[in-house]
Amino acid sequence: MVKTKIIATIGPASNNEKTLRKMIISGMDIVRLNFSHGTYREHEETIIKVRNLNKKMKRAVKIMQDLEGFRIRVGRLKTPIILKKRSVLYLTKEKITGKDNLVHLDYPGSFTVFRKGLYIFINDGKLVLQIKSATKNMLKTTVLTNGLLEGRKGVNIPGAKLHFSSITDKDKKDINFIIPHQPDYINQSFVRTAKDICRLRELVKPKLPHCKIFAKIESQQGLKNINDIIRAADGIIVARGDLGICVPIYKVPIIQKEIIKKCRLSNKPVAVATQMLESMTEEPIPTRAEVTDVANAIFDGANFVMLSNETAVGKHPSLAVEMMNKIIKYAEKYKTELDSFLA
Repeated sequence: MVKTKIIATIGPASNNEKTLRKMIISGMDIVRLNFSHGTYREHEETIIKVRNLNKKMKRAVKIMQDLEGFRIRVGRLKTPIILKKRSVLYLTKEKITGKDNLVHLDYPGSFTVFRKGLYIFINDGKLVLQIKSATKNMLKTTVLTNGLLEGRKGVNIPGAKLHFSSITDKDKKDINFIIPHQPDYINQSFVRTAKDICRLRELVKPKLPHCKIFAKIESQQGLKNINDIIRAADGIIVARGDLGICVPIYKVPIIQKEIIKKCRLSNKPVAVATQMLESMTEEPIPTRAEVTDVANAIFDGANFVMLSNETAVGKHPSLAVEMMNKIIKYAEKYKTELDSFLA
């Protein structure tokens, strides 16, 4: 038995009984339902399958809802658009399905909050734009990286002072959907202050008193208020995807270690997420660097490690869980010895 638990995100690659069974056998402890994607019917089917497998296999795999939160996205596109470095791309409020250099951006407020010179990161920073001018309804940007722009990809604009509610209308609908299914965890995305957690707690705890509320740390405001957030939440998730965009990427390892240490001192569980075994989305084995990343999270004291694309859309979901389980077992075996060496 390992102490560190494996959270696996369920998606098209894993939402079938055969694969879920293999993942449970391989060591999956918690299924993560990402409400940024999928339909209520698909999520409900996953819950039913997992609960049925728990009965058949005499297991206790838990259910985790991951709320989308406030997220700016590129609009839907008829076909992906090839972006070329130094070309001009316009982002508009108009709900179009995309042209060669005109794409919908779904931020509801005035685009004038986006100052000239700010960088726009799309799809976890794979595509980068820079704002050249802004009007209420249109942004003129210059493309800084070559790449393929696909519809509904997430957008980050560090430095922009955005105005949004900590719990969106969609989040409220998603919470109302999940409550009858009695989840074990609900994750709140883009937590900025302890008040964000308190608002979610007011919605959830009266109906689900035993459900744990986890705060995802993925913004500069969240980092600034981390001590208060740790006190307010039942647990923390170090969400390295968006975190690695809002701060320089080379700072993420130290931030991860600092958050884990703070959680351990506060006796609060903490999870590490994003790209832990990312290459296994395509390949049957991970890179050496990824194996080391997972092991280091264990050495730091993480209580959970998370798989995202690897199990949601990857080619080898059960192999990814199996590999993570092997890394955990071996790392935990030597953690006490390592702690003594570093003391």
